[in-house]
Amino acid sequence: MKRILLSLLSAMVAHLLIAQSDVKDQVTAALGSGDVNTLSEKLVANVDLTVLSTSDYYSKAQATGILRKFYEGHEPKGLRIEHEGTSKMGDRYCIGQLNTANGVFRVTFFLKKTGEVTQVKQLRIEPSNK
Repeated sequence: MKRILLSLLSAMVAHLLIAQSDVKDQVTAALGSGDVNTLSEKLVANVDLTVLSTSDYYSKAQATGILRKFYEGHEPKGLRIEHEGTSKMGDRYCIGQLNTANGVFRVTFFLKKTGEVTQVKQLRIEPSNK
């Protein structure tokens, strides 16, 4: 009985990590290419968004507009994830460097799983120290 329960628990954890990894890869690709439409699909209804000096909770539509405006002025050249982990709240996070035609930006995003869906609950695009 213990083996069955342990196997079931392991399978559930593996499924959760795979689902989050898929969303992480999709978000990373969207951020790195400036694909605002795909990125918008991955956001929670009201996302905690910081883009340069703009910071607040925004609806998907508002966040999409802010991100579109950012990418219009900063042609993306790719995103490299430098660090990832899990917060104390159980949310997965990624930190990376977004290279653009106008400089390098530090990107941080948090993924939250609600039911069967994993979405971006927080996204920050800030000037890099590097």
